[in-house]
Amino acid sequence: MSNTRTAKPGTPPRQERFASSYQSGLLANLVAKRCAQIEDASERAPILFLQMLSWKPGGLAPHLREIFPVQDFKNELDEDLEKELFELCLDSYPEWVDDLISQKWNASFDRTWKFAAAYRKLWIENHSGGVETVIGRQVAEAFDYARETRSLVLVDGVPRIGKTFSARAYCERSGGLARYVQVPFSNDDTTFFRAIARALGVSSSLQLKALEIRARVEEVLQSGDLLLVLDEAAWLFPQTGRHYSLPSRLNWLLTAVVNFGAPVALITTPQFHTSQRRIETQTGWTSEQFIGRIGHIERLPSVLPIQDLIAVARAIFPEGDKQTWQALAGCADMNQQTKLAGMDALVKRARWLAGQQDRAEATPADLRRAMREGGSPVAFKPAKPATIRESRIVRQPRAAMSPARRDTGAGVTRIGERRIFTEQGATVPGLVQ
Repeated sequence: MSNTRTAKPGTPPRQERFASSYQSGLLANLVAKRCAQIEDASERAPILFLQMLSWKPGGLAPHLREIFPVQDFKNELDEDLEKELFELCLDSYPEWVDDLISQKWNASFDRTWKFAAAYRKLWIENHSGGVETVIGRQVAEAFDYARETRSLVLVDGVPRIGKTFSARAYCERSGGLARYVQVPFSNDDTTFFRAIARALGVSSSLQLKALEIRARVEEVLQSGDLLLVLDEAAWLFPQTGRHYSLPSRLNWLLTAVVNFGAPVALITTPQFHTSQRRIETQTGWTSEQFIGRIGHIERLPSVLPIQDLIAVARAIFPEGDKQTWQALAGCADMNQQTKLAGMDALVKRARWLAGQQDRAEATPADLRRAMREGGSPVAFKPAKPATIRESRIVRQPRAAMSPARRDTGAGVTRIGERRIFTEQGATVPGLVQ
């Protein structure tokens, strides 16, 4: 086999030859076929965990070289372990071989599976920390219900209250059983299926067509082992110039995924319901089929308790003090538009101010300065359009009007040499009286 890092003498180097040496992860559609031979779901979970881990930067090798705290496996981190883990995820034992090979293969499988199960348990424990808010608890409960009952669940709430953060955190600590996807804002199917393929670990080459990627995605999801979490679910409806098109993305999700008993969770905002009503009005599409497949709707609160806000403030700004955390939580509590995003913006601004003074850590003084400057979305208030009073248009001779005259009562406003005629009820954005 030729070396991908070399070329014939005299030929220019090609970057795709270097890129071909990058390691890719285990393909989920192939691993799904391996899992189909295992009846016990608890035995399939470590295999799905390894498949998810193989798509992390560097693949399995960097994670396997870490110091494993489980005593039973400290001496088993040998060179053959990574190969055995790949075989565990892909290789099924053929029935036609003799008993001696069968016993040897089963012993190797048992050893490798125990290692994967122990490592998955450790991974979940390490990712179970962090701040737990009321939003996080409700999101986790809804996702657990969707995965255990293999049903469609909607997690509905107003923007900027931590839905996305909670969903990502749940998928990380699920140990490979839940995959997070942010639905892209586009109308083409290729972008949509490629986003799902990347989250699942399916080949999503730019040379593949949408139908080819969709077939691989369906093969993985229809196995029912993975929970598909779709954030920004409003983009499942047609956008930008295709308002009269049927919601093909949502129809595919219902017919090719939900109907096969695969667990799905949609994270929605009021925009989702607005788009749903618009599609029904413009296209005649009825949502009975969609609503009838919803197994549960989790309604999230629109306001976070102040205790949760303080806990989040402590987590994102640990270098602060009690008064700083309370002030930061108070800013988020007063502004219902930005909420947690406003807190994060203030902390980023404070750390940037500290960096301008060559300091590694921000101080409460930096945060107070960020609040005082009002440069974050917390202090943002949209400007109101200026309104002018109207009456009927009164035509007057040009010579009778002075350049400095401003007669709003007569319906004619003269600014310099320019006339502006208004009618009753008119609004001119940006015009200051």
